[in-house]
Amino acid sequence: MDIKQFIKEEKIFSLIIILSLVSSLRTLVVPLQGDELTYLKLANNLLNGKYYLLNNPSTVAPIIPFIIAFFKINAFPMLGFALSKLFHIGLTIFGFRYLYLFLKKQQIDNRVILSIIALTAVNPIAINYFGSLYPEAILFFCFWGFLYYSISECSIKNFIKMLGLFLLISMTRYLYLVLGIIVIFNIYRYYKTFNKKNIYKLINYTIIIILPILFWAKYVYNIEQNNLSEISYFNRFKTENQFLYNVKAGLGIIKHHEVSRINGIPAFISLFVPITGFRNYLGSVILILAFAFGYYKKNNSFGIKILIISILITMLGLIFAGTGFSRYWLILLPGFLLGYYFLATKFNINDKWFIYTSQIICFIYIANEIRLNFLILNKHL
Repeated sequence: MDIKQFIKEEKIFSLIIILSLVSSLRTLVVPLQGDELTYLKLANNLLNGKYYLLNNPSTVAPIIPFIIAFFKINAFPMLGFALSKLFHIGLTIFGFRYLYLFLKKQQIDNRVILSIIALTAVNPIAINYFGSLYPEAILFFCFWGFLYYSISECSIKNFIKMLGLFLLISMTRYLYLVLGIIVIFNIYRYYKTFNKKNIYKLINYTIIIILPILFWAKYVYNIEQNNLSEISYFNRFKTENQFLYNVKAGLGIIKHHEVSRINGIPAFISLFVPITGFRNYLGSVILILAFAFGYYKKNNSFGIKILIISILITMLGLIFAGTGFSRYWLILLPGFLLGYYFLATKFNINDKWFIYTSQIICFIYIANEIRLNFLILNKHL
């Protein structure tokens, strides 16, 4: 189906997606803030030959600083920022393509897939972060691309793409190294399928693609051992009783000392409620149990099983790391929505009601985003 035909046949979904894209463009006029400024400093120093924040080497994941450095234009810095943000929006679009292809492989109805894509695209957190210089866009692209190739037919081409996306996502946010479990499973799957000649190729490509992660891990280890990094994600693992402390913070029982409010499980609900900083433990637990119950059945496809494992290990990774900002849940949002769809089917709710409800929620989100568009544009223009 080409774009013209899609717009003609799916006018409502087309309108929702276009409006979400337009709202995402407002990030072009928003000044850099928070972690974006950290990435910018790293990018500036990187162009001078040093991966430093100030005076010492940094262990911050390198992909975002490299992207900012690539698009940096000294004569027109704002143009460089705009190009970087447009690049992130482009990655998000390709991420949605991978999401569509993944769900299509699971024999999900086309309009249900469009509902999940629309709900993700208009999500307030998605609009705020997919067009920013935060890593959410590249994480979304890599995560759903990785899942798509991890369930695709066994071929050297698909294996290389899967490993390449694993390399990118791991070097963007270290948490996603947990997806190595899926990589190991796929190596075994390919081993059972390939002949000896292709197995040798498999081993060679694995070594070549994984080497950058190993070299970077060695670099990070040396810097952290000597406590040289001026800003470090790993500081949260250096405190006394750090494991128990981080788990409590990840579960939302306590507030982690590095952040301003409770995150983790209580922040899950804020992925759906467009109120800044909203936290609710009971509501979050109900929402988590709801999508989990949706997936609970005996006849899940291979792809759905891989998705369940990926969601589970990522969520556990967030808990053990003592984190879980609202935007950290964003990458998994389509998986949560699919769980809610499966839950609806368990109650014999017709697909059309899921689709209609999704469209209503989308327009509620859009109304709020149009209001924010005017406020943000008035403030920064």
